[in-house]
Amino acid sequence: MTNLVYAALAIAAGVAATVQAATNAGLARSTGLGAAVVINTVVVLLASTCLWAATGAPMTFLPAGTPWTLYLGGLFGFVIVASLTVVFPKIGAAYAVALMVGGQCIAGLVVDHYGLIGMPREPMTLQRLIGAALVAAGLAVFRL
Repeated sequence: MTNLVYAALAIAAGVAATVQAATNAGLARSTGLGAAVVINTVVVLLASTCLWAATGAPMTFLPAGTPWTLYLGGLFGFVIVASLTVVFPKIGAAYAVALMVGGQCIAGLVVDHYGLIGMPREPMTLQRLIGAALVAAGLAVFRL
């Protein structure tokens, strides 16, 4: 895949995260937070099962030597879904997403710089720090 395709997938993920949080917040108003998160999780499980089956249904869920930390993605996904479901109606979708992007920039810089969680090392550079600073400046503009 080309970098353009990867960029388009990342943009689609950003749109999906925003729409997901908004729909989950609306559902939570009707069902309550816990039920909304459970419903979201069931839909994710069904879609994930379809993807798993479509890719040949490999049974390698727990390969030997895989660090336990790589299994924490579901926990982080829960934090994202539950937090944004609460936050969206309180501070607004745009500001919540901007804050999330700010958090992702900081975490991404650290993960890349140190090569954490099995990611390749990508050193922190002045350009990358300026990019994160611009995201922070954008957050400040949201609150003017």
